[in-house]
Amino acid sequence: MKALIFSAILMTVVGAKANFPDLQQDCINELKKFPGAWDDKLLQQACARVQIDTQCVSAEGRPIYHYEKISSTPGAKKVLVFSMIHGDETPAGTVGRYWMERLEGIDPRNSWRVIPVLNPDGVKYKTRYNANKIDINRNFPTKDWDAGALTAWRRSTGSNPRRFPGKEGGSEPETKCAMKHLGDFQPDFIVSVHTPLKVLDYDGPKVKAPPKFDYLPWKSLGNYPGSLGRYMWVERSTPVLTMELKDNLPPNLTPFEQLQDIIGTLVKYETSAEQKKEETSTASSPTSFLPVALEH
Repeated sequence: MKALIFSAILMTVVGAKANFPDLQQDCINELKKFPGAWDDKLLQQACARVQIDTQCVSAEGRPIYHYEKISSTPGAKKVLVFSMIHGDETPAGTVGRYWMERLEGIDPRNSWRVIPVLNPDGVKYKTRYNANKIDINRNFPTKDWDAGALTAWRRSTGSNPRRFPGKEGGSEPETKCAMKHLGDFQPDFIVSVHTPLKVLDYDGPKVKAPPKFDYLPWKSLGNYPGSLGRYMWVERSTPVLTMELKDNLPPNLTPFEQLQDIIGTLVKYETSAEQKKEETSTASSPTSFLPVALEH
């Protein structure tokens, strides 16, 4: 019986790999579709290193691959990046691609795992939601999901179908893939790349003077039932930086390089359990909603 079970597991893993024999080239082709310049050599190197977890397949069967660069620095922190959670926020893909390329050329002070396209079906159809028409960033199974997700959707969005959280928290394959990375990688810091609100929204320990970043201002937008910020910061005390880009890319990608370095600084901030509890308690109520204009 054990032999049969092992064989079945092995066939599943092999089958998953066999379904994506050209993963490297698929990675190159997909990431080249995002706007802005790229470095062919670094992109090829980065895509040669991408991997796919057997649980990371989209609703329509597309691979959700990830890139990883482990720091040689003793005691390095771990940074996890999600890009293209929403398939119509195209500039977010540029950031994921650029950070992968840059990491290929350096020995970073932190270890990084980048999922450049978490919602490949949404990218294909140019939709915020996935192929099941569910907003991944409202589908994380927060403790208040049952009590608050659908209520928040109706009250703050007028039941906007673009922001539908689903009928059950954690129901979507893309959400499950993200949760698998959160569990496996155990990040110290999370970055979620979006458009178009033009701010840096930080869910994390209080920072008296946030690092200066001229390209985007710092502004708290709050978090919501089913959102990544609530799931990881409010409930698990892992900081989440939501990068809300402008509609158009900057003339060059220097701001994205600067922000990657700023993240390395933010990762160093720590806070006591008591302070975290105090800071997050005000964000935990499922009946506290922000206007639709501030939703990311």
